[in-house]
Parts: sequence; structure tokens; C-alpha cells
Amino acid sequence: MTTNTPRRSRLAWRVYGFTAAMALVIMSALLVLPRYTRSARYLEPQAALVQYLVERWSLKNPAEFAETLARVEPRLRGKLSLFAADGTLLRTNEQPPLGPPTSAERALLRVDKWVLDWGRIVVRSDDGSMIGVYAPNRPGFPWSWVLPLGAIILVIVGAASMWFARRLAVPLDRLADAARRFGAGDVRARAALTRHDELGEVGRAFDDMAERTAAVMHSQRQLMADVSHELRTPLARIRVALELAAEDPVAAKDVLADVSGDLDEIDQLIEDILTTARLDGQSPTLHRTPTRLGDLVEGARQRFAARHGRRVLERTSDPDLDECVVDCDPRLLRRALDNLLDNAAKYSDSTVYGQPSPPVRLAIHQSAASDKHVVVFEVIDRGIGMSATDLERAFTPFWRADTSRTRRTGGVGLGLALARRIARAHGGDVTLQSTPSSGTNARLEVPLAG
Repeated sequence: MTTNTPRRSRLAWRVYGFTAAMALVIMSALLVLPRYTRSARYLEPQAALVQYLVERWSLKNPAEFAETLARVEPRLRGKLSLFAADGTLLRTNEQPPLGPPTSAERALLRVDKWVLDWGRIVVRSDDGSMIGVYAPNRPGFPWSWVLPLGAIILVIVGAASMWFARRLAVPLDRLADAARRFGAGDVRARAALTRHDELGEVGRAFDDMAERTAAVMHSQRQLMADVSHELRTPLARIRVALELAAEDPVAAKDVLADVSGDLDEIDQLIEDILTTARLDGQSPTLHRTPTRLGDLVEGARQRFAARHGRRVLERTSDPDLDECVVDCDPRLLRRALDNLLDNAAKYSDSTVYGQPSPPVRLAIHQSAASDKHVVVFEVIDRGIGMSATDLERAFTPFWRADTSRTRRTGGVGLGLALARRIARAHGGDVTLQSTPSSGTNARLEVPLAG
């Protein structure tokens, strides 16, 4: 953290310098500009006084004019030069005299009796024979109070700048430190800013990004571990089968048949992983095709019969739904429905106990709880069911309840996770209801076309 001190100091000096410069510019403008730019409202009383003096001079009585000038000069507070109409200097109260009126000023005097321009007043007499040029004095700069005031302002600006710089630097330091630690591999590093301003928003955005990145990294590590675990079993069986085939060529045909099944399992696992990863994005790409609902269900029934032999699939649906159309990726939606049917068949199989397996029920209907056109596929079995704890984790990739970790059921724990991702990619969802030892109801919802 000691490396952050110079940066904080630099920031404080920059804030201080900028604020001090702005304060000095504003103070200088307030003090200096009024002394060089006198408004017409300020100069009009002086113009009236100069007008009076010009008229008194035009009376051609020098003694009377001198008396008048002496009386009003304390109020004059400036330099006054009197000129004849041709520009000849007649009198000035200070040396050097002011310059005679310019041609532009003379032109304006033909219209008005006086001209006010940038601290200079030009006045003519009523008969036009006299012209007075007046410039008010510019008072000296008030150093006696400006310097102490400036010092006080600089001290206040310095204190405010240090406070403001600290308000900026401390959260920036925390954010930078969290970013460095996160980049170095500490995925728990967070800025944890509690401010309610823009810096707080940046800090919370960083924390959200770090949280998502850490979750993705954890998922990737978990995925690698799970895939390695799932591949180890079929690869081990393939190795044993090949060793047996090498030792007994007569049994090689049966052994190679088992190897083919294991290779199919590996191929299915890889396909499931790739499909799950593709559907993890915010907007997965779907190859949508208008698909007749009746064709979708009939295909699922035929595949169920081919995979599960004598198992019975009971279908119940409204006949009108067969002609409805689903705008979907048919390959993916078939996969989701097959996964649910396969799970129902596997976890309700009673033949291992010497008992007939109950039928699996597939019910298709429109949702009554939504104002949208949604079709619902309900896959209902009367199998082993799941506990409430298992239901919470059922959609976690590669997770399987302990009761299903047998060669009888098989699977790698991707079926439900993949089915939910497919449904959500289509704007629907998959939900579960289950009771231990009573069975499970898997509900797949997808919107109808139109």
C-alpha cells in the first residue's frame, strides 16, 4: 500500500493546483476588471459634471472657471482636458494632457452631447465650440487586504483539496489494489466500496464482474474435474476390454461390442458438454424451425420405445394441440424432451427388483396460469422420487443423487441441466416436483409460435 502514497499526493497537488488557479482567476477578475471597464451607469454622473465644466469654460470667464474648477475638482477624481472645436488644447488639470477627440468621437458628438467609451468621456458644449475629454482615475491595487485574503483563500483551498483528493484517492486505491490482487489470482479480492456516487458504482461493477468471473473459473475447474471423472470409467472399461480381447481372440467380438457402447457413452458425454456450454451464453444461437407439435411428440414416443423396450409410455393430450406449431430448434427441443423421458424411465425401473415397471406418463396441455400461448409437457413417473434437498441441486451439471450412482441407471448428471438450458433458450423453463418413493413430475414449458 505504500506505493499508493505518491499517487495520492500527485492527485492532491493536481486538485489543489487546479482549484487554487480557478480561485485566483475569479478573484483577479472581480478585483481588476471593474477598474478597467467602467459601466455607463457609473460614468454618467461624471459626464454630467464634465458637461457643467465645459459650459462654464465656454462663458469665456477664466476667473469664474478657475473658481468653479477648484470647487468641483475633489469630486472630479480624474484628468480633464479642454479643447477648442478644432482640437486646440485650452486647459488641462494634469500633465500630460489627454489626447484630443478622435474622428469617431467627433462623429458621435454630432448626434449626442457626450460619448462614453472604455473609461473615457468626451463632452461638447451646447454651441459646439468646446470639447472636454475626461478620464477617471484608476485607484491603486488594494494590496493591504488582497494579500491576506488571498493567503486565507489558498489555505482554505488547500485543505478542501486535500480532503477532496483523499475522498477520490482512497476508493481508487482500494479498487486498484483489489484489481491487482484479483489479477494475481486471488479470486476473493473485492473493492467493497459503500459509497453512493459514481466511484461506488464503479466499485460495485468491479465486484460484480469479479463475482461472475470467479463463478466462471470455479465452474470451469469443476467441469474439468467432472469430465475427467466421467471419462475415467468408460476409458478404464475400454482398456480392460482391449486387454481381454488381446488375451482371448475368441471373445474379442463380444468385448468389442462392449467397447462400442463405451465409445457411444463418451461421444454422448462430449456432445452434452458442448451443447451445455453453447447454451450458457446470454443469447445462444438457435436454428429455429416451425415444428408441428404432434410430430415432436410422436418422435419422442418412438425414440422412447426404441431405447426402453417394453416400458409403456402413456400419452394424454388435447387432440387440437397436435396441429399447433412451436418455433424452436427441433434437435434441441427433442433432446430436452428425451432427457426428461429417459430420466423418468431410469428412475422408475422396477425390473431389477423382480417387479413390473410402472408406465411413464406424458401429458401435453396449454398452460392455464399464463396469458401467453405456452405448451406444457409433463413427464410423470412413479419411481424413487427425490428429496427436497436433492430437488435444489437437481439442475447442477454432473450432480447425481447417491441413489442413482449405479450402473443400473447410468448417466453423468447432465440431463436435467441441459433440458433446463434448452427450455430457457426457447423462452421457457423446466421445473420439478417430487416426493421420495412416490415419483417425480418434470414440467417442460415452451412458447407456441405466433
